[in-house]
Amino acid sequence: MVLVAVSLAGIIGLSRHFETRSPELSLDLFPINVEALLTMSMQSFAGAATPEQLEDIERRTRALLPFNAGDARLYSIIGEAERQKGASDHASMAFGRSLSLARTERHALQWVLRVAIERGDYAEALERFDALFRRWPEQISVYAPLIPQVFAGPQQYETLLRRLEASPPWRTTLLSRLAGNGQTLAYSAKLIEDLVGEPAPLKTGEISNVLNGLINAGRYEVAYRTFLMTLSPEEQPMVGHVYDGQFRLKPSGRPFDWQIRDHPGVVFSYPGAAGSGAKQGLTLTFQHAPVRNLKVRQYLLLPPARYSLRLQVRANEVALPKGLSWRVRCGNSNRVLVELAMPDGSYSDGFAADLTVPSGECPFQILDLSTKAVAENWNETYRGWIAFDTVAVVRGS
Repeated sequence: MVLVAVSLAGIIGLSRHFETRSPELSLDLFPINVEALLTMSMQSFAGAATPEQLEDIERRTRALLPFNAGDARLYSIIGEAERQKGASDHASMAFGRSLSLARTERHALQWVLRVAIERGDYAEALERFDALFRRWPEQISVYAPLIPQVFAGPQQYETLLRRLEASPPWRTTLLSRLAGNGQTLAYSAKLIEDLVGEPAPLKTGEISNVLNGLINAGRYEVAYRTFLMTLSPEEQPMVGHVYDGQFRLKPSGRPFDWQIRDHPGVVFSYPGAAGSGAKQGLTLTFQHAPVRNLKVRQYLLLPPARYSLRLQVRANEVALPKGLSWRVRCGNSNRVLVELAMPDGSYSDGFAADLTVPSGECPFQILDLSTKAVAENWNETYRGWIAFDTVAVVRGS
């Protein structure tokens, strides 16, 4: 008996070993290996299965039901075999049985979702999308291009919008996938604009994904309009050629707002920063270290014209061995339109420099603060502090 048990255990183990690479051999060794049957069935369904193969799959599956009556996947196999044979009613019954056992069984869900779309039952389709995306988030990228088609009409769109207002766990990923596809980009921008002010506030990442998608597609004006549409009542008064040029609010990191990345050689202080008591302005306190790859920037959308870059600055014993400059450059070509360098020392003063945005050559711009350091040289360390109380771009006459 022990030998028989060991032998059976060995056969089962061998069957498990082959269930993905050679499912038919696995089933020959151990006919009630469900995983092997699933693998074999999916391979057959993905190809051009013959009626004989479909009958064999269904026969094998039904033979396993007494041993695995609660496995919803087996009913999905039967449903798909019936569907490929053209027996829609029998397929529907099998898929329904599968979902009654497990409401998130993937293949059954995809079947009833497809049927709901075909018969125009958009409320049912949305429920199935919700279940599918919650349980199988990797399917969001597969179905995202279909969303604007299914929920195109005003009533269908409103149904989707109400669901997104509840902030389901798949909302961020769906918006990102829509924004990453040129065909669905405009739809994602409309969703973002219509979700503003709803009970579940939009996340910064959701807005940024859509804005970056529009910018990458060269739709700068639409991106800027969407940025303006998504501003809260507190943020709206900060709009100008430079958004929140006095750093009164905590930077969100969205395009057209300040993007500030922590740097090991600098401590940033601004309203909302941890431990900062500042009410406005951006202060950089240098830590006696080299400073390179500084990231303080904002996207701008300046119409072609003449402008002046104006700064109100305070500094205390600041040493800037590789410089510290504000630049405005074209976002599509990196052409520098103006560079305004800060001096060493202690002072409280205003600085200004003129720039011209050329017509047709510079559709959007990047305002940034940078140094000329290309390597970390500890003989060139930055010291002291410098505060930018105002950063503004003013249109000239």
